[in-house]
Amino acid sequence: MRRWTGAALLANIAIVGTGGLVRLTGSGLGCPSWPDCTRSSLVPTAELSWHKYVEFGNRLFTYVVLATAVGALLAVHRATPPRADLKAWVWGTLLGVPAQAVMGGITVLTDLNPWAVAAHFLLSMGVVALATVAWLRAKPDDVPPAPPLLRRAGSALLVLTFAVCAAGTTVTGAGPHAGDPRAARIPARPASLAQLHADLAMLLIGLAVGLAIAATIIDVGRRARLATRGLVGVLGFQAVIGWAQYFLGLPVGLVEIHMLGAALLVTGATCVAVSLRTPAADRVSRTLDTDTPPVGDESALFPTGEDKSAEFAPARGLPVTPR
Repeated sequence: MRRWTGAALLANIAIVGTGGLVRLTGSGLGCPSWPDCTRSSLVPTAELSWHKYVEFGNRLFTYVVLATAVGALLAVHRATPPRADLKAWVWGTLLGVPAQAVMGGITVLTDLNPWAVAAHFLLSMGVVALATVAWLRAKPDDVPPAPPLLRRAGSALLVLTFAVCAAGTTVTGAGPHAGDPRAARIPARPASLAQLHADLAMLLIGLAVGLAIAATIIDVGRRARLATRGLVGVLGFQAVIGWAQYFLGLPVGLVEIHMLGAALLVTGATCVAVSLRTPAADRVSRTLDTDTPPVGDESALFPTGEDKSAEFAPARGLPVTPR
């Protein structure tokens, strides 16, 4: 179950990379129709340019993503003991595949409308988050729940991460990498949109650093500590790549790395948010595995069978102060 959910997560991150190649090589309309590649053929035809192989290859990789999602679903449904807490997450990951396919078709049929392309990317980030939750919770982490303030901060971190990604899609939508020379662009100054994206990113970095410090001071478990520190590392890497691509004129290689980094960023932020919350299944397992006898069962305190509970009874007539 852990392997299959991990494979589904890796596949959803990888298809972000193949989608980035489609856009950055100008192959967004390499297959000008959908669901067929052309109006008369399901597969690329000879009269199309080499862009057809890039676009159609991205479409074919969808089946790899689908296979891993089905494998994760079957692994969870066959798990012993049953893991009902994971079923919603793996079902969401699986249903995200056809949703992505339809959204990809809309981007082609609208001639790479920048808002449709942005929605396509953000939907990918949502599926990555669902796959991350399934993978992380497939191996329960038996730790005390974090304080409510930290749990709310973790949720805010995830929301802010998606806001940063949304701002990033507008920067790309107004920039030079449209996926096709004929595609429309967002009518705004790329520099202004990049400034908004950078401001949100700096706010996210501040929140992530604060959570990493809090997770080090407060006992929230090893997983949460590693998740917060790892997220700070990913954010630092993304910041360096983002500034480099901006000042170097958006070279294709750096933009591709930045897109993959965005998927890793969503994965890291989801890990932080989930790690700061103790899943219900973990709390139940701790309750069942505890050595503390049930309330009212004094015999478990005296394994020899001798009942000495009377020695602990309060003296008759004396008031008893509840603890």
